[in-house]
Amino acid sequence: MAKQRLTLDDFYLYSQVMECALSPDGRLVAYTQRTPLRRRNDYTTNLWVVPVDGSQPPHQLSRGRRHDRLPRWSRDGRRLAVLSRRAPDDPDMPDEDAPHDEPKAQIWIYDLERGGDAYAVTQHAEGVESFDWAPNGERIVFAARDPSPEEGAYLASIRDKKSPGPWVLTRVQHKTDEAGYLDTVQVHLFVVDLTTREITQLTKGPASETDPVWSPDGKWICFRSNRTGDPDNNRRTDLWLMHVETREVRRLTHGDVDARWPAFSPDGTEVAFVSSREPENSYASPLLWTVRVADAVPAPEFPENLGHGWTKIGGIVPDVVTGDPVASARVYPVPVRPTPKRLVSNEFEGVIEGPVRYRTPYQIVTVASERAQAKLVAFDTVADSLEVLAPRERVGTVLTFDVAESATVAIMNFPETGPECFRVDKEDVVRLSRASAEWLADRTIVPFHWIHYPDHDGVEIEALVLFPPDFTPDQPAPLIVSIHGGPMSYEAPEFEFETQYWANRGYLVLLVNYRGSTSYGEAFCRSIQGRWGPLEHDDVMCGVDAVIERGWADPARLYCTGFSMGGIMTNWAVGHTQRFRAAVTEHGVWDYVSAFGTDDCHLWWQDDYGVPWQNREAYFQSSPMSAVSQIRTPLLITAGEHDWRCPLSQAEQLYVALKKRGVDTALVIYPKEHHDADTRPARAIDRLRRIDEWFARYGGIPVDADA
Repeated sequence: MAKQRLTLDDFYLYSQVMECALSPDGRLVAYTQRTPLRRRNDYTTNLWVVPVDGSQPPHQLSRGRRHDRLPRWSRDGRRLAVLSRRAPDDPDMPDEDAPHDEPKAQIWIYDLERGGDAYAVTQHAEGVESFDWAPNGERIVFAARDPSPEEGAYLASIRDKKSPGPWVLTRVQHKTDEAGYLDTVQVHLFVVDLTTREITQLTKGPASETDPVWSPDGKWICFRSNRTGDPDNNRRTDLWLMHVETREVRRLTHGDVDARWPAFSPDGTEVAFVSSREPENSYASPLLWTVRVADAVPAPEFPENLGHGWTKIGGIVPDVVTGDPVASARVYPVPVRPTPKRLVSNEFEGVIEGPVRYRTPYQIVTVASERAQAKLVAFDTVADSLEVLAPRERVGTVLTFDVAESATVAIMNFPETGPECFRVDKEDVVRLSRASAEWLADRTIVPFHWIHYPDHDGVEIEALVLFPPDFTPDQPAPLIVSIHGGPMSYEAPEFEFETQYWANRGYLVLLVNYRGSTSYGEAFCRSIQGRWGPLEHDDVMCGVDAVIERGWADPARLYCTGFSMGGIMTNWAVGHTQRFRAAVTEHGVWDYVSAFGTDDCHLWWQDDYGVPWQNREAYFQSSPMSAVSQIRTPLLITAGEHDWRCPLSQAEQLYVALKKRGVDTALVIYPKEHHDADTRPARAIDRLRRIDEWFARYGGIPVDADA
């Protein structure tokens, strides 16, 4: 049977496995699966379970419109907990079209030994953010927002649907994308007794504690907390220990890290975590470290512990610039002493992406990316060696994983499957889930081709190319250059709906891992720090030349698009070349000066360029706006109404500037949308259709009304 071309309507079939958790005995794996709901124009994320040996098909535990995440097994493997947004009195199988509110995420437990519906063990007013089981399975520690009475009254005021009160902002980081305007409520730790349902608060005070992890002996809880007293102006999140019974707090790291993904070793003697050497530098590669529990030191109680352990906190940019305005603005905390940590990923030149799991007391498993491919790797801390577990070929990428003594599973995305759950064997991987791989087998999925070429500085650049299904070398295809975001990201050899769709439409698709992309070594990533634009653009255009020289791309039908940083680079491209017949910029930035303070990236800008009132010329010269008078390319602009990463005002400025200059342009604003491309299925389909139609209008492939 002939395979069908991928169409926009197929997006409603595209389910993705998101997370996974192995039962302690390694027999079962639980995973979450995100599925579009056509009639509701929404997604549901449900919980599934499947035997690791593949002896039975996957079994769906939660149904209907759910938002399940963080599946976690009790240590005896009898119960399965999950964070879920669902009303406590909802049946487990509501009608898809039933009225639905938006409750807070709570901890729900499935008793897989006795059966029956899931039951909630928390009803926290502000919801639960993360949790972990006690080793004996009798308690769960969780992190949750804990407003004071005054903060509670403020929250009630701004949430009043009829007459909301004003937002009163006092923080430097006064908003973030998706969360919106920020309050001062801290996140604290609580323990729920699963027998009595009694909840005990473990932490209080003027700092947040997140991501709790219980020690193997049940005596200590490790958590993350920034206790500088000025967390909005730095990224110094340390690891701390609290004794469960005495509430004694000890400090594991000492202010020179931004610690993520903490994990106890099986014997409880050390904690592994991920951090770069320069917490505020977004280009510094995350590395894998361990710290000994025995090296933890007692920490003073609040309020004295705020600011304790640093010779200075910083945060205030001096009015008088001393030397370089960028260096002068880097006013970060200076720790009293370095953390006595051990670097595990010493010889690895890629990026540690996490999470972190111990497979044995001396073997740490994590996701690490190298040359545009995220792999499941195991670091041996005794032999100081690295083993790649999956994938072993240069195709596919790992999203997350879990390990038990007898099994390893991973969520991997292959071009022909999309994100699915796989068992990782010594010689192969075996698919366990059935999210999208089966229907994708009936579609024309084109393979990736790696290409390499030098840019004008002699740096070797790597890119991925997708050919149309009926491509022949004697008929060069119209080209879509899709520029990835980040910029600290990369194009990977995995299934991505939009690029496969464009290739199925008949376009050659070029995906360039330009300078600034991660996984090619820290120097490659750092090369664009404080000078966005010229290097990335050169790498992209050299890629365009490379596919034209090979006879693959039609030089008269070149098109460009990108999202976020890709949108920024599309804005830069149209101001520095006339070679594209049309372009689409999505959720990008136009003027870096006006972006500062209106987006949620002030610390990033500050580390790259200093502050705009002290380094205005550098901000301007790096902004795409600096080349506004050179733009002639027809440009479609898209933006989210509530995008705080790349604010709507940036798209509006670009739109009006082009209109004033007579450039063919249009602005598409998605109501209530944040910095995302597919929060609703219809939104994801609409953007792809508009890109299609814009390119078709300027010589691209005609759009079929039924496409």
